[in-house]
Amino acid sequence: QGGDVATTSAAVQNCSRITLDGDTDAEVIADDTARGVALLKPKAALAPRAVASFAAAPARLQSDVAVAGYSFEGVLNAPSMSFGTLADVRGLDGEENVSRLALRARAGDAGGPVLDRAGAVIGMMTAAPEGGPQLPDDVSFALNAATIVEASKDAGIKLPASADEGSASLTSFQLSEKASGMTVLVSCWE
Repeated sequence: QGGDVATTSAAVQNCSRITLDGDTDAEVIADDTARGVALLKPKAALAPRAVASFAAAPARLQSDVAVAGYSFEGVLNAPSMSFGTLADVRGLDGEENVSRLALRARAGDAGGPVLDRAGAVIGMMTAAPEGGPQLPDDVSFALNAATIVEASKDAGIKLPASADEGSASLTSFQLSEKASGMTVLVSCWE
């Protein structure tokens, strides 16, 4: 309601000011560092073009996914889209709250929604783990939808109803339009 935003916990650390899309101030209403999710509320209500609806069931392995993110960290005035597949429903070390994607992502994509072909959110991009081995370019990670939903409920945020399983697939253009409408640039000012 009013344009609440989910992003990664790492994105809001040590910020003296947080803005959405460069000009709307926002405040952190919950920073769930254990789950890696931060929830933001704009100081002035927003009317986003699209609102995230979470998938009712986990996505299937090898299903197509799309990610909307500010790959170039605000250089472009709209989110970029990346397409790939769900490679595993666990992280490399068996983490159950993380999915592994076969998708090339950039650091600026962290916090962006991961959608299935019907446009339902199945996760949120995270940054690549630090200090580990160099991974192939097409290995990316996302927090799963259940993790975001749990963090939101704990923070008292009422979420839209889950998306119906088996909804019709959207074209790449429709998916891009939907994803762009629900994705904002989160900026941390130190």
